[in-house]
Amino acid sequence: MLDARLLPAAVCCWAATIVAISAGWVAGLLLAGALVVLAIGLWVLLMWAMAHRAERRRAVAVVALAAVLLAAGFAAAAAWREHRVATHPLRAAAGFSLRVVVTPSGDPKPMRGSSFGGSRWIVRGTLDEYRLGETTMRAGGAVVVLASGEEWAELVPGQAVEFQARVDVPGRRDLTVAMLLAQGSPRVVGKLPWWQRVARSVRTDFATATSRALPAEPAGLLPALVDGDTSMLPDDLREEFEIAGLSHLCVVSGANFTILLGAVLLAVRVLTLGPRAAAVVAGAALVLFVIIARPDPSVLRAGAMGAITLLALVTGRRKQALPALCAAIIGLLAVWPALAVSAGFALSVCATAGLILLAPSWADWLRARGWRHLPAELVAVASGAFVVTTPLVVALDGKLSLVAVFANVLVEPVIAPITVIGAAGAVSASVWIPLAELIIRCAAPPMWWLLFVAEHVADVPASSVAVPGGMLGGLVALVVVAVGILALRFAAIRRVILTVAFGVAVVAIPVRIWHPGWPPAGWVLAVCDVGQGDGLALSVGADTAVVIDVGPEPRPIRNCLDRLHISRVALLVLTHPHADHIGGISGALDGRAVAAVAVGLHELEGLPPSGDGTAVAEEVRSVRTAQPNSAAVGGREFGNGSARCGSPEAQRDSAKGESDTGSDRSGVAAGAVEVQCPPATSSCEPTGDHCGPAVDGHSSSDPPGAAPQHGTRVEGLAKVVAVTGEAGIPLMELSAGQVFRFGAVKLAVLAPEVDGPRPTPGAEADEANDRSIVLAATTPAGRILLTGDIEATAQRALLQSGASLQADVLKLPHHGSRTTTTEFLTAVHPRLTVVSVGAENTFGHPNAGVLTVLSDLGSTVARTDQRGDVLVLGDKQSLRVVTSR
Repeated sequence: MLDARLLPAAVCCWAATIVAISAGWVAGLLLAGALVVLAIGLWVLLMWAMAHRAERRRAVAVVALAAVLLAAGFAAAAAWREHRVATHPLRAAAGFSLRVVVTPSGDPKPMRGSSFGGSRWIVRGTLDEYRLGETTMRAGGAVVVLASGEEWAELVPGQAVEFQARVDVPGRRDLTVAMLLAQGSPRVVGKLPWWQRVARSVRTDFATATSRALPAEPAGLLPALVDGDTSMLPDDLREEFEIAGLSHLCVVSGANFTILLGAVLLAVRVLTLGPRAAAVVAGAALVLFVIIARPDPSVLRAGAMGAITLLALVTGRRKQALPALCAAIIGLLAVWPALAVSAGFALSVCATAGLILLAPSWADWLRARGWRHLPAELVAVASGAFVVTTPLVVALDGKLSLVAVFANVLVEPVIAPITVIGAAGAVSASVWIPLAELIIRCAAPPMWWLLFVAEHVADVPASSVAVPGGMLGGLVALVVVAVGILALRFAAIRRVILTVAFGVAVVAIPVRIWHPGWPPAGWVLAVCDVGQGDGLALSVGADTAVVIDVGPEPRPIRNCLDRLHISRVALLVLTHPHADHIGGISGALDGRAVAAVAVGLHELEGLPPSGDGTAVAEEVRSVRTAQPNSAAVGGREFGNGSARCGSPEAQRDSAKGESDTGSDRSGVAAGAVEVQCPPATSSCEPTGDHCGPAVDGHSSSDPPGAAPQHGTRVEGLAKVVAVTGEAGIPLMELSAGQVFRFGAVKLAVLAPEVDGPRPTPGAEADEANDRSIVLAATTPAGRILLTGDIEATAQRALLQSGASLQADVLKLPHHGSRTTTTEFLTAVHPRLTVVSVGAENTFGHPNAGVLTVLSDLGSTVARTDQRGDVLVLGDKQSLRVVTSR
């Protein structure tokens, strides 16, 4: 029997706080009044039960009365706090730009998708003061800061900073006073508290020792596992952990405290210390870890949950653990009512509840049927936590990991050793870093296993499936979970479920993994489902393709190219420097030989200095002009990254030399590629045996000392340069008139023109689309027009250029945006139109009017948001489309 007397109070207090915060302070006061009336009725019932000596009714009435009275108090308290937030004077300054002083309460968190196009950060903190005109207002309250720039990553919790910001109303109700859109760099104006100085010192020393002792990936992961420091965690690894259902390991959770306190108590027991000494040592360790991991609400919440889980594991008495969990919920909500609407708090509570309520009985059931103790515990713990958190995960993300239980079972044995070794390394790093390095190296084998599981489990086809999200999806998932738990209590239902699951696994796993039947033979063009972005592959030989754009994230394009069995990339074209086209470049390069990466003409101009102070474009030029490092594109070398042009004699000499030295990196026979260059123009710098634009950040027509261009384009391309430079892949610049031949495939560059528009500061986000590289590919399946994101202006320029636009297959510009003109579509008159677009995107792509025009032209439309990966195959007479859905 579980002692659940505090459970109604915890649930009622939580629900009352949610209502008061989410519905407003008026609703909170009304709820508090209604609960007081209900409490009076329960008091009458209690008096009646005591008078008639009805012990059971008396017990029920006492529990209910306590729950209702506590809930009324919590509703009133939350309503009071919500009223203070709603009437905060900063709310009246919404839309104004102010000078504010904020003390961060946690580390800056990178915004998703900000690796290309600039670093953007979310910083939560407490408002100290703000200045409106000449008036300085001192006021508290929680704020959220949205900022861009690497300098924001250096903020330390507890140290006040001053900056200019525009005030906006927060997007949701969670007792946040305002959202501050930073308009400049922060300036430190406050002193760092001593405990934050300790935390910073330990975390910095630990990160230094880890980076020296381990390779890059485990060095970025270990601090996240030990103290929640995700500053060095690679985006690819973060995504793998999310898909595999292991992302909870990368934050400070109750598991961290449970493991560490368990290790401390074990050491105390070995030293034969008494219970009081054990309590003191464990408490000291708890306080020390809270300081190192930052004493913000999330860490304190995790500490409370970890202590509760430890209580359940040490005492083995669940009836004590459940009241402790309920008491922790009540206490935490009393101190931080905003936790009531925190997804992290809900997930933490549910996971702890699953460990207390479900895992022990499930482990007993497995052991009763012949399972050994350790496997039974591992499966029960992973399954219990997964089941109870599934409704919340579905409601929040609209995704369900089908491999989470399996992945957690595999990695659970190594989490405790990694955490204990990491904690010992963190403590040692503050004393002597060489000793810490020695200790941290002991974590290499379990770290390897953790990374191995995360990578391979995340790569399993259909490892994560999309399901209806939001409140409705969460409620449906909750009903399914509740019914499933109840149904599993009956043997007949268990047998049916196991039989069905076994049958599905026997059929689905071999089909999806070992015999996928993908891709079909003879495919010509693949449009990968990379979400809201572009990622295409043009087949030019066995296991070889020309890749056009790489989508916003590495994993989708990597998985798509892997499914297509592409091991060699003859040319990787990045049509324009927007994150949804270049963000996944590391995924396209991973495990593949890439001959060269191409960007549009002039795109490399104005790149900022690299870390050593040299211009990035200078580094690019050195790679592009260095003959020993030049790569072959289909067997033909490109010394400067542009096609070798110049005099006919130079071209012939170059072709002869290159056909003799062709590389097999692209997988196309040497000499199989014929390159034609546009006529020489005044904008082209002749440099002996090649023709190409200046790449030192300025063209020959730029005035001396012209300021370099910065912004989204520059930051994105700088990272492209870094990635390609690290891999030893040369960069090219493409312009209209260049022609490539890859065996039977001819690739002609239609745009940008040599004298076309150049990037200009201040309007780069809008201009980049019209600077997209436009390619026309002549293939066995007909002519294919690949248009990047060109809009009306660039489309009209193409129409006026006289270039042949008619094509059998059209990649619809800009994901089907309304900026595509009817005249352009009429000139192309495609038989088949492919649209690379994200499901339920917020831009309204593809536009209904554009689809209507295509329908009137008799063009068949295939969309990645509806059909997944789209493959085009066949010939001019019989085009065919095969999709992954």
